[in-house]
This record gives sequence, structure tokens and C-alpha cells, in this order.
Amino acid sequence: MPLTEKASAIAETELRKLNVKLIEPFSKIITFYADNPALMPNNRGAQPNGGEEHIKSLVRIFYKARTPIHPSKPKTVPDPMVAFILEHYFNMPVESLLKASDEHQLAMAAENMVGDLLERYLAQNLEPTGWVWCAGSVVKSVDFIKPPLSGSEVWTVLQIKNRDNSENSSSSAIRNGTMIEKWFRTYSRTGNTNWSNFPDKAVSPQLSEDNFQSFVKKYLIQLRSV
Repeated sequence: MPLTEKASAIAETELRKLNVKLIEPFSKIITFYADNPALMPNNRGAQPNGGEEHIKSLVRIFYKARTPIHPSKPKTVPDPMVAFILEHYFNMPVESLLKASDEHQLAMAAENMVGDLLERYLAQNLEPTGWVWCAGSVVKSVDFIKPPLSGSEVWTVLQIKNRDNSENSSSSAIRNGTMIEKWFRTYSRTGNTNWSNFPDKAVSPQLSEDNFQSFVKKYLIQLRSV
């Protein structure tokens, strides 16, 4: 049995236990692995890449990353020097420092969630048109893939960032010299949005900051009701 066929059978068996709706998108990811083996995450176990346990592990990561995620405050203890600087340079009253620290923790929790919400919003709009959200980083430095169009052998491969300055050097290095495109939502210096430059011109008219906010509001309301 060819590797792709074998891996698809393993993934299908696993996803029938978790969510059958994910069988089709993950089968496309497996086909992408076959065409682009360098972008398949390495197996950290004893088995080689593409082994049964490796495929099962990727399936579980993919499934878990698509389940709703609640915001959570950072578990790290705030550095007291931050409050010291606020008091002695910015003249913030001592009685306000505790509140500021708590609000900063909440802001960090919200900020940490924006990237995930952006991917979920895009997935809602892109997947009905054939794209696949590679939730859980199941493809190296890639967030969305789209199978080749009829008569083409080229996949459309997209990396998503929330801001134009949010890419780290490792993900940039992986993308350089590859077919991976990059798109970001906002410009860090102006706050302007970049929806009009989304690379899939068939979908971009549906994408906007207002629609993103509506999606996030609905998502958060549903989270709080659980």
C-alpha cells in the first residue's frame, strides 16, 4: 500500500473516533506531505516520519487545535520592576499599580488569543472554497493550504500573521526560498488593516475587520456559555 494511502487509512480510523468531518481535510494534508515531505513536522518518537504513531499524533494535534480554546491569563508572575518603573517614571499612583498589573495580565491573555481567532475566522471563510486550515501547526510554518487547481501541480501555501512585525526569524528562514506566501492582518505602525491584500481574490471581498469582530464576538459569547 503506498505511503499516502496507508497514512490516509490510519488517519481516517483515528478521526472516526474523534470527528469524522475532519477526515477529508486531513486527507488533503497527507497528500500535501507526500508532495512536500520537508514541510511535514518531524516525529519526536522512535518511529520514522509517516509511521503509524506519527500520523496518529498529528491527527490528535489537528483535532485538538480545532476545538474551542478559552483565553487564559499567563501563569508567569509579573516582574515587580514593571510596577516600580510605572511609579517612578510615569508617576502612576501606588494604589493603581495592582489594578494595572492585573489588567496587563488580562490584556496579555487577550493578545495571545488573537492569532488563533484570526485563523479560525479565515478557516470559516476559506475552507468552503477548498482551502484546509492546518490547525496545530501540522505543516511546518504553514497555516493554510489549497490543493492544485485542475491541470496544475502547484499547491497554494499560506502563512498567516496578525501584524506585519510578528514573524520570528525561524519561521522567516523556513519560508525563504519556498512557495510559502505570507499575509498579515494589520500594520504595526499605523494600525491599518490589510484585508484588501488577502492573496485569494475570490475570497477577499468577504473578509473585513467588521466581519472579523462579529466572528470573534459570537465565538467569545459561545465560550462563556459553555
